[in-house]
Amino acid sequence: MTGPKSYAEFILGLYDAQLKDCALRYPELAKEFQRDRTRLSSAVEANGVRFFLDTMPAWRKHFDQCLAAGRLTRSGLLHFGSWKNKGTCPRLFRGLVLRVFDLYGEMRPDPDPNAIRLIRQLLGVVRKLRLACGPKESSDAVREFIRTDQEVRLGTLDWDSSEELETAKLATIALTDDCISLSESRQGLLPCFSVSPLPYRHAQLIQQVADFICACLGPFDPTEVRFRHGPGAVSDQPFCSYKYEFKNWPDRLDQVFPMADFAVANYANWMDSSLYKQPSWETRKEFPAKLIAVPKTIKTPRLIASEPTSLQWCQQAVRDHLYSRVRGSLVGHFIDFNRQDANGSLALEASRTGELCTIDLSSASDRVSCWFVERLFRSSPDLLAALRATRSKFIEQDICRYTPRFNKLRKYSTMGNATTFPVQSLAFLAISLGSLLYARNLRFTTGALQALGECTVRVFGDDLIVPKDCSGATVDALHAFGLKVNPAKTFLTGLFRESCGVDAYAGHDVTTISILEAPMKAKPGTIVSSVDVHNNLCNRGYYATAAYIQKTVSQCGYRSIRTVTHGSGAFGWFPNYESYPAELETRWCKDTQVRQIRCLVVKAKQRRNQPESNAALLQYFTEAAKVVQASTSSLGSLNQRVKTTLGLGWVALA
Repeated sequence: MTGPKSYAEFILGLYDAQLKDCALRYPELAKEFQRDRTRLSSAVEANGVRFFLDTMPAWRKHFDQCLAAGRLTRSGLLHFGSWKNKGTCPRLFRGLVLRVFDLYGEMRPDPDPNAIRLIRQLLGVVRKLRLACGPKESSDAVREFIRTDQEVRLGTLDWDSSEELETAKLATIALTDDCISLSESRQGLLPCFSVSPLPYRHAQLIQQVADFICACLGPFDPTEVRFRHGPGAVSDQPFCSYKYEFKNWPDRLDQVFPMADFAVANYANWMDSSLYKQPSWETRKEFPAKLIAVPKTIKTPRLIASEPTSLQWCQQAVRDHLYSRVRGSLVGHFIDFNRQDANGSLALEASRTGELCTIDLSSASDRVSCWFVERLFRSSPDLLAALRATRSKFIEQDICRYTPRFNKLRKYSTMGNATTFPVQSLAFLAISLGSLLYARNLRFTTGALQALGECTVRVFGDDLIVPKDCSGATVDALHAFGLKVNPAKTFLTGLFRESCGVDAYAGHDVTTISILEAPMKAKPGTIVSSVDVHNNLCNRGYYATAAYIQKTVSQCGYRSIRTVTHGSGAFGWFPNYESYPAELETRWCKDTQVRQIRCLVVKAKQRRNQPESNAALLQYFTEAAKVVQASTSSLGSLNQRVKTTLGLGWVALA
């Protein structure tokens, strides 16, 4: 599949299968689903695949908000006009919609949760299909990225100097300092909240919580944390280069992480390193981060940044400190960096009672300012110095020709910095807990935070769950500190909640399954993804849709995929009760004394080149703890990107 017509055919076939699954659940609506198929065909002829990738997801967001409000309103979206003149129910999928709302938009006394799940599934099954955006969409995203950065408040301290952090100033700054004015905080507000400068006591409580978080994190000592490289690309070296052979080490990084201690395995190797042999000006050179656009939706790409190698190396150390200290402290009651399912479970409970609200932020990482970060970590100067030292000052982009290639960053960091996720999580936790104390008129004490419990406030990145009585204060504080709440994905009323991939209504899980990639013969990775999606569909009972995915994969030439049992962990199809298992060759293996089957297996190909420097010793000390003793090891070798392939092989017959 390469052209729009092929994608349109794939998507229409997918909807044929989806509507068949719907008809099996509601046989009385079979004729209505046939009409829906005709309407979808007309819509794609008139508007192309964008109708499925853009318009339908937009109405899904509208539908979610109507669930939260308890009333269906007109959206004004194309092909979602009202069925009756005075009504609000659309023609498309009206059979299911009328099981949730009546003709005039009033919510029924007993809305059908299965109908809600199917409506959302139909509206969003291809909303995450990875199609590259056009040049215009990518350029618009870059311009919005730069525009957002220019709105971020500058820090009080000097974040760009190579000199040491001015720790003496930390005692004189606080979140209560001239709270952001009304003109600075007008950034996409929720309709139900008006923003005013934050009250002094409100900001003071948030600052007290921030200082308590610093106390829980404890002092930062770079000799006690784990350094490592991230899996992604870096901005200052070609992709196939050896990351452990550092090419530069900026002065401001050397202030906190001396290169002789952290850039080589030991002092004996220092004189043989490239950092020692090359000119000092080249060693001290500071490279910018590089902006990269990756597929997200057809409407806009996702912008991330690749960091310079030396900064990325030290960012991982700061990240390790934050993760380990949060895990063993009271802060861990509200944040678990390794478990987003805790947020999902709490969102499900929140939809049942309505006592908790879910809040989502727009471009959260792009709006966290240095001004806020320096006040968040003012009680931990060594940690703040490490965050400052590992932050990229500049970013380079070659996506939009109408935007300067190099831009100086005002924000704290971008997506791609290893510290962005934990720092923003802690920032939003401080705001949430401080707002809760303010809304309930409580004094800050450790006992007050302990009394809140784990099921009161949860934060995971930019997904927040807070009690209903403090949701208004939380939103006001977020806006006051320059952040932007996403009204389309924030739910403060009603019984619909969404957090960390879990969508829930009235205690029912209405989460949907999205197709990420269309199967393509030339891209084995799409086949692996399709098998995973097929199995998820089977787990949810969408057997006709799963069978369609399996049929499409077979048409791509991948027919020798075996059937596996649920929970086996092996690569293969779950039974979908619509397709017959493939007839595969079997044999008896004399060596293992088991019956084997010849089928497609996932193989990972990786070319390794031995480095020519002693930097391999640093890699050994970094990765040895993770390596299980085996005949083959990647230590001391240049690991390039793993290439996923599919090939025939003999595996044990389960």
